[in-house]
Amino acid sequence: MVEAKKNSQSKVKDVAFRVVKATLKAVVVYLLYFFLAPLLAPLFALVPGFMETIEVFVMVYIVLMILGDLTEHTIFQCFFSTARSLFIIAYLILSLGDGIINVGFENFSLTVNLTMFYTIAALLSLLGLARSVLQAINFMSERAESSIQP
Repeated sequence: MVEAKKNSQSKVKDVAFRVVKATLKAVVVYLLYFFLAPLLAPLFALVPGFMETIEVFVMVYIVLMILGDLTEHTIFQCFFSTARSLFIIAYLILSLGDGIINVGFENFSLTVNLTMFYTIAALLSLLGLARSVLQAINFMSERAESSIQP
């Protein structure tokens, strides 16, 4: 009876810690966005619709990050980590396309080649994807080992 009560209290503390951790991480990421967005406002004014896509990206990223933190120590954490990595890759592909951005303003045209940035960001996201797949494999092997031993 006493052991069951201690076990339930430790589960409550663990869940509370996960909630606090997820909340703090979400607040830090949102504050970074909140303080960096006004600095980049002149750039956002040149490209129509860019600010809205950045906002959607930040919201989806924060939601996936929170869900991953709340499901820590479960297989669902690996799923949400994989989803976050795939989302970043898909966002890069859809938003940057071939990596060359052309902006025209009256009689001025600006062409920016972002292929190097695009390549580095995509490779880092692929590294995150590989990490989450390896975490899922490790989680399942640890689960299998614990079920075999008496």
